[in-house]
Amino acid sequence: MGTQEFLESCMKNLPLDTFVKGLNPSQAKVEDSLDWLELPKSLKKPTDSLELQKSLKKPAVRLDDRDIELDGENFPDRCLVFVHPTDFKKMQDWQDTRTAIQIGPSMLDGDLAGRIMSASSWLKNYEIDAIMYVFRERTTLKRWNVDRVAFMICVFSDFISKDYQNFCKGIKKYTMDPLLLQYGKGELPSHGKTQMLWNVDVDRMYVPVWVNCNHWIALCISFVTRNIQVFDCGGKKKIKEVEAFAQLIPRIVKAVQSLTIQKHFHITPYNVSYVPMSGLNRLQCHCGVYTIKHIECHVLGLDISMVNDENIWGARIKIMWDLWEAANDLELIERMSKYEPIKCSKPAEYVEIDDL
Repeated sequence: MGTQEFLESCMKNLPLDTFVKGLNPSQAKVEDSLDWLELPKSLKKPTDSLELQKSLKKPAVRLDDRDIELDGENFPDRCLVFVHPTDFKKMQDWQDTRTAIQIGPSMLDGDLAGRIMSASSWLKNYEIDAIMYVFRERTTLKRWNVDRVAFMICVFSDFISKDYQNFCKGIKKYTMDPLLLQYGKGELPSHGKTQMLWNVDVDRMYVPVWVNCNHWIALCISFVTRNIQVFDCGGKKKIKEVEAFAQLIPRIVKAVQSLTIQKHFHITPYNVSYVPMSGLNRLQCHCGVYTIKHIECHVLGLDISMVNDENIWGARIKIMWDLWEAANDLELIERMSKYEPIKCSKPAEYVEIDDL
């Protein structure tokens, strides 16, 4: 099987269909509408005294629709949720043209934008991968003052899940999928490849993970502390899918470093810790947004409590702006024009890892 075919087969386990009938009663189907960039009533300026009194009990609105002046430039969470009025107008003008724009591995079009801007839609892997591409390029181009960091795509977590099934059949017979080794060497993801080795050039990486077939979480995997931090807006204390990362990541690190460093590496599972949080995602459709924003907060050294159910709509709009801005960034467009997909003319040899 060629690489592209293998990737497509793995995508079947990811949330390609946002609406799944009967899976979640709170989930509504996204309809194609020219008004997807209109903000919900909950974010618009109250028109009567009763609504005004209710709104005074909530944090100040950061964003509003096209007829109302936007505010929020001086709030601490502005980098996570605030979009300037002129920038919001740019997105609305683009909406009217219905022009699809390439953004890393994804296509920014009405469907993708509609999912981001719908309060009743879960994010798909397309938009998750697109924003991870933006994060990767921001660090590569030094637009973020963050070094030695890697960002994975959704297919990577699916590779881990599939390989872990083979691992559980017997450690002695386990052979690593060669594509995992390419991730460890920075040759994948193809868009924005870094050529940086895990635990040599990279200290930590962030991974979005689709769990239980209906929920997004984020992982921060530190090669230095050998620890995996789990960010789950649902506040769970144990997620079975995380065990696959705890077991396989140290094996990938050993395989990668064995290629460049003549040294024996002992393999022990990484420790797992769950970041405390509660009272989030009451609408049950924002887990993908929280996953993105928890990664962004952690990368930038911000408190993850800065994104919550009160400003999650602003976070959705900010994600929309970040993607639109990146899709129209001349430097990124030039870099994307040089993109070459990975080629696999013949099956690669599997990597055998001895447990020491």
